[in-house]
Amino acid sequence: MMRFLAGLGVGIFSGYLLGLVISIQVFMIACLVLLALVILLFFLFHLGIRDFQEY
Repeated sequence: MMRFLAGLGVGIFSGYLLGLVISIQVFMIACLVLLALVILLFFLFHLGIRDFQEY
């Protein structure tokens, strides 16, 4: 849980910095893509596919 909160904090901070540089449309699209990847990985791990941890 601590790892998740730390990642969330870093993500929000880097997202804020990126938001100052790039336009909001690009930022929203990137956030949606990252969110989709996170959800996909969460479902894969939740279903018991743990092959990613071996690498």
